[in-house]
Amino acid sequence: MSLSWQAILRPGWVSFTLRTWVAFVLALLIAFWAQVDSPAGAGVTVMILAQPLRGQALSKAFYRMLGTLIGVGVSIVLVALFNQNRRLFLGTTALWLGACAFVGTLERNFRAYAALLAGYVVALVAVATIDAPQNVFQVGIARATTVTIGIAAVAIVNLMSGSPQAWRSLARGLQYSGQRIRQISQAALMGDIIPSNEELTAISTEILSLVTHISYARTELSYGRRRMAGARLSLVGMLTVLTCSRSIAVLLKEGDISDIVIRHVRSWHERVVDGSNRHETMREILSGINEEDPDYIVSPRDAWFLERASTLISNRLHIRTGLNTLLKAAPAGEALKLAKLADNPDYITAFINAMRVILGFSIVAAVCIGTGIPASSIILSQSALVLTLATVTLDLAQFGKGVIIGTPLGILAAAIMSFGVLPWVYTPQTLALVMLPQTIIACLLIMNPKTSAIGFHYGTFFLVFMNLGNPHVYDVGSFITRNVFYLAAAALSFVLLVLVWPPTVRRYRFRLAVGIARDLERQLDGHGEAMGPALLSRKYDRLSQFLLLTRKLDSAGKVTLNVFERFVGLEDLASTIARVRLYLRQASKVAALREYTSPAQKALSQDNLTVVEQDLDQLNQRFLERFQKDIAGEDVFILNCVAGLEAVRVMLLRNKTAIHHYGIGRRRW
Repeated sequence: MSLSWQAILRPGWVSFTLRTWVAFVLALLIAFWAQVDSPAGAGVTVMILAQPLRGQALSKAFYRMLGTLIGVGVSIVLVALFNQNRRLFLGTTALWLGACAFVGTLERNFRAYAALLAGYVVALVAVATIDAPQNVFQVGIARATTVTIGIAAVAIVNLMSGSPQAWRSLARGLQYSGQRIRQISQAALMGDIIPSNEELTAISTEILSLVTHISYARTELSYGRRRMAGARLSLVGMLTVLTCSRSIAVLLKEGDISDIVIRHVRSWHERVVDGSNRHETMREILSGINEEDPDYIVSPRDAWFLERASTLISNRLHIRTGLNTLLKAAPAGEALKLAKLADNPDYITAFINAMRVILGFSIVAAVCIGTGIPASSIILSQSALVLTLATVTLDLAQFGKGVIIGTPLGILAAAIMSFGVLPWVYTPQTLALVMLPQTIIACLLIMNPKTSAIGFHYGTFFLVFMNLGNPHVYDVGSFITRNVFYLAAAALSFVLLVLVWPPTVRRYRFRLAVGIARDLERQLDGHGEAMGPALLSRKYDRLSQFLLLTRKLDSAGKVTLNVFERFVGLEDLASTIARVRLYLRQASKVAALREYTSPAQKALSQDNLTVVEQDLDQLNQRFLERFQKDIAGEDVFILNCVAGLEAVRVMLLRNKTAIHHYGIGRRRW
């Protein structure tokens, strides 16, 4: 497959490459000046930290330092405890690698990288000294020193070069996404066509991707905690508006909404300034309706539409408030309490990844011990590094191909540099120039998603394959012997990642489907998570992953998107039940409404869903009779309960087939 020049020379490649090259050379010069035994480690750190944005580089640098310190500390402890028993030492190392892989799978962004780094540093320090345990402290200190030099070089270059700032990229992303969300909400309220569930989920994926930029941007700004909370508030507002837009579009399409309600909601929506919260917005709309028609009687459908519309309108304010807090550090008051985001923790995948690393490392160790390969610590260390890093990769096949292609390319480039170029290099300036082509190639490969795995292994381990030293040793025999072991490690890693127990897209999607079904069961049992920003963001995170995996299967012609639509419906039902339970709890704080909320809470826990459907309709009528008494302070609470109960009743009917088909819970129709 050929790549176009636009795909190879991606935007910003020149500045990214130059920054990486300058930091790379600076780290090497500092390491040579400090007479570090293995200056290659400083250059490797720079290539690992190579990121297009300043905040990315600084954030990754912090977590690299943290992971390195933890790994070095654990290495010293393991060697001190088990240096007399090699099998016990390797077994304990495998368990530590598995534990780090487990944590790394559950974490996101560079926190995951720190967890994985804490694992494979043990392989690079403790396993590397398996034949000379007395050197573990010196090796650990040397590694920490080279990492520190690399981090310092990256930080200096990024701070002084004016590299692109992550917070500006975050602000642009929020502004663009906010504008798109407002257009969708406008179309929904006006009864126009909005994007499909598949398209809306893809938009939510783009919104949630900005969470990564939040973790980067915090290192660049004063009042970083407040500003990042503002960014999260804006994201929560977008996801809420997206959810409400979907419901409103379906309600208007199905009809049965009073014209007077639609007119007043649209009139409120068109206001230039909407500084009210959800309750105030609903009361204002109701007041306008009653002024126009004192005899108006609200229906369950009207209540549902009013609740969703009021939530949508009030959350537009959160979008703007959050963005203003990010840009100006302006206080946002109580609204920042809503700035909580969560992702979907997949403990089964984390356990499988941990077992894959433990078994993979154990297999490599068994091969090394069984064959009696000399200097097997190289194979063990490199295999542990690759297996651990692969745990956070969705496409392990691509990562494995990156290993098997990037490693020989890196070795070839290292051979050319070691024996064809370095013998003629006598000054630091010349060394800097001869490293430029290699850096350009590595950066171009890293920036392209299709070749990033190849670029990572090629660029990162280039100096390792060279074994750049102080002084450098020009020994062809040792070069060949050493890199034969690196090739063996690459081959074993490829076999373990691609051919032995590879994760499949179908299995991963099945686990997501099981998670959705179990959450729905917990909501039906009355033990589900309370409705809030965390549940909302976790819902869209899971749907985003489900859509990505479904598209991968669809590309092979194996499934259709009908399955995705079913699970969107089940997720919507679960979140709707969580919302109505929240509304019932809020209403029960009003003493006079408890006789209405208690039967509703019990009805939602009925075993027979047909009975639940009938009970909800009757409960709504009781709530509406209470609403007609027009008692001050009860109107919004009652309408929220009516809206939620009606939504649950309708969505139970919509998802009747799916619930029966997947055998969710004890309930049967």
